[in-house]
Amino acid sequence: MKVRCVYNTGESLRSYENKTLQKAELGRFGATGYSEYNELDIGKEYLVMGVIIFETYQAYLIDDSGFISACPCQLFEIVDNKINSNWHFRLIDKNEDIYPFVQAIIGYPELCLDKNAYEDLIVEKDEEAERIYFRRKIELENSLT
Repeated sequence: MKVRCVYNTGESLRSYENKTLQKAELGRFGATGYSEYNELDIGKEYLVMGVIIFETYQAYLIDDSGFISACPCQLFEIVDNKINSNWHFRLIDKNEDIYPFVQAIIGYPELCLDKNAYEDLIVEKDEEAERIYFRRKIELENSLT
């Protein structure tokens, strides 16, 4: 799946909130009206490597210049909605540390099969988890050409 960034601020997410918020209040995306997604460039296309289902929103797993992040889907428009036939799905168990913050994960096999993959990749910035991510991204890019 490919997406194009159309917004990169918390202010842009305000129209997707369930209730009216003050600019400094955290909303359901974990952002205030002052928040900025500096890793995103408006107009740039990103290859989606997974979808993270959080407790209150969904995010695309993307990277920009080597920085991997999970950004709210509402910051993007879909350019190509085809997903990789090798993607897996994982429902997060209530006994896992990332529950209930993360509810489910859809993406490349290692992201779903390894219960620590999300934390290793996004929180810990583990080198091996990043290597796997970029290896899978190269494979996906090659399959698209």
